Amino acid sequence: MTINTPEELLNRVTECMNNKDLNAFVSLYELEGSFIDESGENFNGTERIREKIKGYMDMNGKLENTIRRIIPAGNVVLAYSDWTFKASGPDGSPVNLNGTSIDVLRKQSDDSWLIVIDNPWGKN
Repeated sequence: MTINTPEELLNRVTECMNNKDLNAFVSLYELEGSFIDESGENFNGTERIREKIKGYMDMNGKLENTIRRIIPAGNVVLAYSDWTFKASGPDGSPVNLNGTSIDVLRKQSDDSWLIVIDNPWGKN
């Protein structure tokens, strides 16, 4: 599936998370892409991103995402999105997470878009 716009890419992230499609989720990142977790740790590269995201997918949650702003600069954009994630912890207790994501997305040579840096926790 070719992703033609930054908005399509961000919406596909939500779709993959909610469908628990880990392979499709990881394919949305550049090979050396980065995911920043809630502690500020950088998970660099698709294999490390896969390990981290699997934990969220195992929580059987629902992600909702609202794109707030896209700032283009040539073949790169800075994207801001507000999100919520409602899930269950290992003991069945409710987990409610939310934040403002700051992401760097890049247009590829085939005109598709991929994530370079995914920082769902924004400034943290």
